[in-house]
Amino acid sequence: MRMIGKLLVAPLAVVALAVATLAPAGASTPAGVSRPANVVDVLVQKSGSGGFDSNPWDYDVLIKAVTTAGLVDTLANTPNLTLFAPNDRAFVLTARSLGYTGWAEDGAWAFLVQALTQLGGGNPIPLLTQILEYHVAPARLGALQVLFSRQVNTLLGVPFGVRLFQLVDNDPQIPNPYLNFFELQQEAANGGIVHGITRVLLPIDV
Repeated sequence: MRMIGKLLVAPLAVVALAVATLAPAGASTPAGVSRPANVVDVLVQKSGSGGFDSNPWDYDVLIKAVTTAGLVDTLANTPNLTLFAPNDRAFVLTARSLGYTGWAEDGAWAFLVQALTQLGGGNPIPLLTQILEYHVAPARLGALQVLFSRQVNTLLGVPFGVRLFQLVDNDPQIPNPYLNFFELQQEAANGGIVHGITRVLLPIDV
């Protein structure tokens, strides 16, 4: 058993070293550019202010969702938050798993709003707010802390599980998100941190 444990620890150590060395380097702030003030500013700096576009790797849909749910001030004014951020492709993939047939950001957003409206009895905002709060941990968690956790507590009060790079939510049918290795450790000046993920976390079985 000790030999098995050693065999398992070795690859984990390699993963940890890679995250510790590569993730901060990819998220470092270029010379002459100030670090974003908060996690919302991290998203805006990565995405711009033009709204939906054809770039699947930024956060236009997430910014729209946070704005629609009225959570901008909460996320911006609370220090030391950890935001697990689905990029636009993540929202499109999640929408497609629920029946959306296109690839456009605006189409995926409209589809998800309609689905949440039906599930919410005519009002999408409460469910949208719950889903977004499920993506926020009320503490600053570095990439290594996440990787070696069994679960992460969230603002919603409902934790999600962690299996190395996979985050395990509460919908058993829809594929789970993975941490986006190239979007970890995006740090804000107020202690907040953003980790990109590959799908939307779902706190309920939809």
